[in-house]
Amino acid sequence: MTSDRRPVIRGPEDAWKRLGELLQLRRAELGYKRRPAFTRDRDINIRLVTDIENAYRPNTFLTPTLREIAQAYAVTYDSLVAVISGRDAGLIPAEPDSPLSHLGDAPIADRARREADAPYAMEIMEQVLEYTSRGVRNPTGAQLFPGSPEDAQIWDGIGARLDLRDRVWLIADLRRRAHGRGGTSGNSAAGA
Repeated sequence: MTSDRRPVIRGPEDAWKRLGELLQLRRAELGYKRRPAFTRDRDINIRLVTDIENAYRPNTFLTPTLREIAQAYAVTYDSLVAVISGRDAGLIPAEPDSPLSHLGDAPIADRARREADAPYAMEIMEQVLEYTSRGVRNPTGAQLFPGSPEDAQIWDGIGARLDLRDRVWLIADLRRRAHGRGGTSGNSAAGA
């Protein structure tokens, strides 16, 4: 008989049940009542989420899978393992990313245009950071732009095809242009 050498984290069955309950609570904290929206937004398999939350397959999850789960629920991997091993009773939220790390190089090649858009982009990233600090990794347009249905619609519509950084610059560019025309596209960094 050969031994199983897969890198699996093992713990008592009641610890796996506790982990499942904690992950369900964490999902709710992140603003997801139902699994389908959570799995879609967090890019994680719904069967995996169902299995871990219901403790259907304790002691079978590979280390990389548990890391993926920790990332999806925005908790530290170490706290997840501590709950499984019974060393800790709770999960620790992961530190949110800095908004500056998401800005990176702007997708706008024209330097003058990029510099003009930057104050708008920073304002939006500060709003994103506020939500990510509360565990919401992908805030909706309605959350970010409650005073601007147009911006919210663009963020959730055509903007949803872009990564977060590019979405921020898209809205920033549109806001700067609207401000330049005397329009009122939501709150603007340079002219509200």
